[in-house]
Amino acid sequence: MNEKFLEQIEKIVTLLGYECVHVGIRTDFGRLKVQVLIDSIGGINIDDCETVSKRINQFLDDEKNIFNAPELEFLSEGRYYLEVSSPGIERPLYKIDDYVRFQDREARIRLSKLLDGRKTFTGIIKDVDENSVSLFCADIDEPKIKKIPFEIIKGGNLVYRFENENDSDNAQKKKRKRRKSK
Repeated sequence: MNEKFLEQIEKIVTLLGYECVHVGIRTDFGRLKVQVLIDSIGGINIDDCETVSKRINQFLDDEKNIFNAPELEFLSEGRYYLEVSSPGIERPLYKIDDYVRFQDREARIRLSKLLDGRKTFTGIIKDVDENSVSLFCADIDEPKIKKIPFEIIKGGNLVYRFENENDSDNAQKKKRKRRKSK
């Protein structure tokens, strides 16, 4: 993706006083979507999203021809829609800095290839360095720290658990097992 484009969008979000969590372009139901995730200390509401959306739309309308990269051709042709939103309660983790910021919080990490026979690990972020994330995993046979190389992390997000969710989560798992066995 065009770095200049990403930097401009991030700059707009930052100048408006928000944290730019992520800027991405993807296909959604056959249409291209420019997705911008924003955050703020007090949280994000619909007015915040509207403010950022209006400013980014204005920028894209005014500057659509400055991005001459082939992968951004859709901007000049107006074949996209813009989505500005909060990262949500189970905030995605994109960069090493995200993992550093949320140390001692529970996260689910998906991998691009198998590590110890698994592609997904859930646990508490314990340590982060420039090459890896160490996760304390209690959901495996023997709870232990898993050192996960950042290069094989496909995606990650925080895990939010409601109080007593473990009890209801276990009950849901038992119900699913009973349904499968029938």
